[in-house]
Amino acid sequence: MNHLAHFHLAGECEHLVLGALLGDYVKGPLTGALPQALERGIRLHRRVDAFTDGHERLRALRVHFGPGERRLAGVVIDLFFDFLLTRHWERFHAPALREFSTRVCLILERHAATLPPAAARQARRIVEHDLLCRYGEVEVLEGTLERLGEVLRQPRAMRSAIAVAWSRMREFEESFLAFYPQLVEIAGAPEFRL
Repeated sequence: MNHLAHFHLAGECEHLVLGALLGDYVKGPLTGALPQALERGIRLHRRVDAFTDGHERLRALRVHFGPGERRLAGVVIDLFFDFLLTRHWERFHAPALREFSTRVCLILERHAATLPPAAARQARRIVEHDLLCRYGEVEVLEGTLERLGEVLRQPRAMRSAIAVAWSRMREFEESFLAFYPQLVEIAGAPEFRL
């Protein structure tokens, strides 16, 4: 899952929201060096990723990507699922997406100075470009993936992977709508959030 889904699954706890971001930047074992609630947020992020990566629906989607695109399939699926989450937001969250985004952005701004540099840069991008609301825009989705393709030095493979995802959008949407409610339920379970 990408940022929007991770923040959504973190719920109301500010430290879980920060952990949802830091899960992409803090590597290795969690040793208690960070506040306990922050480590819980990072663990939740990791568990969400593990559950997502192992889910049969997502494995079935990965099959559609050719050998040159397969390395990129995970990130393409993640971002397309954030795109779909914006399109179906009202099914999964009561406050409007704008209200949710504002709350998360305020948390990110309030704690920006305490974040590792790479996480702080990403937090700044999320806030400055209103990404949580704009992940539902085709131009933002494709632009984000194309920039990532450049960073990974695989621009052609990324464009091809994006085309595969669009050609399978109906299947992506069906998979998302079947998978995401399961993820919401599991991520909300107390034992999953320890």
